[in-house]
Amino acid sequence: MSAKACTTCTFFDKTTKAADNAGLCRFNAPSFLTEAELDAKWPVVKSTDWCGRFDAKA
Repeated sequence: MSAKACTTCTFFDKTTKAADNAGLCRFNAPSFLTEAELDAKWPVVKSTDWCGRFDAKA
């Protein structure tokens, strides 16, 4: 696993029940997946994913 994996990021929230190796990315505000949806969602990411906005947990 990369040192910059989502699981070690400040913005990673493991409280989701999506999967054992997944969590929510809390960097941006929740967004709507479609115009018909009335419920915004946080992006679900794998704990081993990474992005350019990584910020290590303190």
